[in-house]
Amino acid sequence: MYKFSTVSWLAATAITILPTGVSQAEEANAFYSDSSKAVPVTKLEFYQNKEGLTIANGWGDPASGPHSNFIKIVGGEGSTLHSHSSSYYGVVISGVVANEAADSKADQALAAGSYWYQKGGEPHYTKCLSQTECLFFVTSPGAFDYIPTPSSK
Repeated sequence: MYKFSTVSWLAATAITILPTGVSQAEEANAFYSDSSKAVPVTKLEFYQNKEGLTIANGWGDPASGPHSNFIKIVGGEGSTLHSHSSSYYGVVISGVVANEAADSKADQALAAGSYWYQKGGEPHYTKCLSQTECLFFVTSPGAFDYIPTPSSK
């Protein structure tokens, strides 16, 4: 019997967060390629984007619009306080991640299989709490941007 996995949930959720005014054809093109595809983790093509994040594109182009991608963070590292124009969902694949609001007193450990939703415009930190590298998958209805926020932390 098929169990509804985190990745299946993410794909179903992603379909519901497309911007309004998108035609059905554009919606289909944003989420699906012309043929089925299976990509082993060893074939993901990681690169550093202009913000210095190590990412591999899943679908779409994070520099210009709706997308899903994989993000790696070195163990024990994390971002500065920042926000994004668009909301996004994140799913932890490996490592232990924290995604916390600016006023958070403690990090909530998100192990592999955990997910979070980050509302656009809300300042937050994203951290790899584990000593080993963290890998997570994100999906967003808009382009990726990184807006630094002054920090008191």
